[in-house]
Parts: sequence; structure tokens; C-alpha cells
Amino acid sequence: MNFNDETKLKRFKIIEPFLKKEKKLKEIESETGISYATLKRWIKSYKEKGVLGLEKKEREDKNSYKSIDETGVDLIKKIYYKEGESNLSKLYNNCQKYLKEKNYNISYPTFYRILNNIDGFFKKTTSYHLSKIKKSNEIFVVIETPLYIMVQTHKVVVPTLILMFDASTLDIINYSLNTEPTNIYSILGFMRESILKISSLTEKLSKPKEILLDSDINISKNISKKIFDKTNIKITNYQNTDKEIEKFVSLLKEDLYKIFTDKNKIFSFNSLETFLDSYIYLDESKYNYIIDYKILENKVLFRELDIFLQSTTRKVTSSSIRFKNNIFKLKLLEKLEGLDIEIKFNPINLNIFYLFFKNEFLGVITA
Repeated sequence: MNFNDETKLKRFKIIEPFLKKEKKLKEIESETGISYATLKRWIKSYKEKGVLGLEKKEREDKNSYKSIDETGVDLIKKIYYKEGESNLSKLYNNCQKYLKEKNYNISYPTFYRILNNIDGFFKKTTSYHLSKIKKSNEIFVVIETPLYIMVQTHKVVVPTLILMFDASTLDIINYSLNTEPTNIYSILGFMRESILKISSLTEKLSKPKEILLDSDINISKNISKKIFDKTNIKITNYQNTDKEIEKFVSLLKEDLYKIFTDKNKIFSFNSLETFLDSYIYLDESKYNYIIDYKILENKVLFRELDIFLQSTTRKVTSSSIRFKNNIFKLKLLEKLEGLDIEIKFNPINLNIFYLFFKNEFLGVITA
């Protein structure tokens, strides 16, 4: 069997589950690490030409690209830092006209490799094979799932559960029970709290390299890039395929539904939290505790995590600010009378927020 025959067979075996309607392309992408666009191209070629369409073709423009030298790399660096673009394709298109003026006509793969060396944000994400991840606190997985039970707060709502797993051990680090619609900042706020939780255990800032997010809420590349630049944490939108995680979430829901059906009642928020604490942390009790945020938040080394927070501004009046229907009078605001200050907060924990003036941290307020 020659090289091309092996390639065709390998590619066919990869897309075969989709052709047989056994798997979705997103599942195959997650399992193999092959991009969605490439898989679609293989399927299109297979439908048009059969197995012959899956052979590896040599690029027609293979020899038409000039080798990049140090001057060319410096030009790409200059354009990259000037543009501030987080979308690789857009950045490549934007660079092309400048590169061609200097007689550079580099391929997309070459451009991609150069960007990898300039900024780690553009490096390929983890392969998603969670079983291969051995080091704890390196990759976190965040799963959002609706519970479809009724909970009484100030009104009757259907809550959403967000779970964070350590990919190496599948221990549950943290969870959040949301009674308001989930948005980008509630997801980011949950990630921040989870990192603080790990950090309070290790007594140092313990950050993952990457967080895989399985949610209806997608974090944009622009926001992901800002977070990566500040913290070196990569956030990747992800579709979970790990059977152990799926099994845990499924059993948790089944047990909740059973209790709800048997008792035929609406949960109070507190009773549901009590149940989840005992259920989620049954096997790993070290994470079942309340973080002392006030001690952590005043430490300078945690300030880089403020990038995860939502932000708003308020004007200081009579040494006071109004926030979330409360008025806070503070001595530290006396010298800022009539000026706007920035308030950063986590929408899933409004008991604590942070004051800034001209990007300088002023202090923590607890409600």
C-alpha cells in the first residue's frame, strides 16, 4: 500500500462515523483534533469523487512563497502589535498587503507558525483527550447544564448549574447554582472564583493553562485574547465528549428529578444548595468550603484576575457611591468627590466588589 492509499484510508475511517450518521462533525473534531473546516472539506471531496477525493494533494502554490527572513518576521511583529487583532485569518489578510510591498508572499501555515512564536495565544489548543492530561490544576473543564426543576427565590425559577472539573482527576473544584440567565460575565466570574478557590488551598496564585468551556455561551476571541494577555490562561469553547463527566451530570440530574418527583414540591434555594454540596463533594471534600475572599482579594498578586470581572462606573457624591440599590459611604472616597470611579464585580457574587480609580486599586467592599 503506497502513501496515498494509506492517507485515503485513514481519512475515510475518520469521517466514516459521520457518513453513517453515528457521530456529529463536532464530536469527530473534538476526538481527533482535526479542524471542522478540514473535515467538511474531506466529506465534500468524498461525496464528489469517492475515496479518490481523499488523497493528499500537493499545493499548487507550494514553491511560490518566498522564505521569510528576520526582516520579514520583524515586519509581521510590528503589524501584529499595531493591529491588536485576535482573529488569525483577519490578521493574515491584513498583513498580506504590507508583506507584498516588501516582496514577501508567505503561506497561511507559515504565517501561523510565526504567530505561534510571537504570541502563545495562537498555539493550538489541547487535544481534548482528557485521559491524556496527567497534571492537576493544568486544564479545567467548565460544564453548564439546566436542571429543569423549580426553585423558589424571590420568584419561582428553573436554575442552571455550572460545574468546574480538574481534567486530570475529574474532581469537581467548584459549582455555581444560577437563578438568573447565564451570560458571559457570570461564566467568567465563576471561572475567577474557581481559580481563587484553588489558590486559597495552595496558598499561592494557582492558574490553569487552559479552561475548556462547554456552554451555550461562547467567549469571543477578543475577550479570550485579553484574558490570555493578562493572565496567560487560554479559554476555549468546547463540546464535552468525556463519558465520565457525562455520566456524573446525568446521574446528578436523575437523582434530583427523583427527589423532586417523590416530594412533589418546589425546592428552596438553600435546600438545593445543601443537597448539591453533599452530592458534588461526596468523594472530594477538600473543595467543600467557603472562600475567605477578603483575605485573598487584598493581595496584589490576585489583581490580574480582575480581567474576568464585569465593570461599571459611578460618580462619588458625599463620599458615597450607589451600587445595586445600596449606598456605600467610605472614607477613601473623600478625596475623589465628584469624580467617576470604576467598580468591578462578579454577577454571581454581589456580596463583594472592587473599587478602582484610573486603573489603581482602591479597595474591596463587602455588601
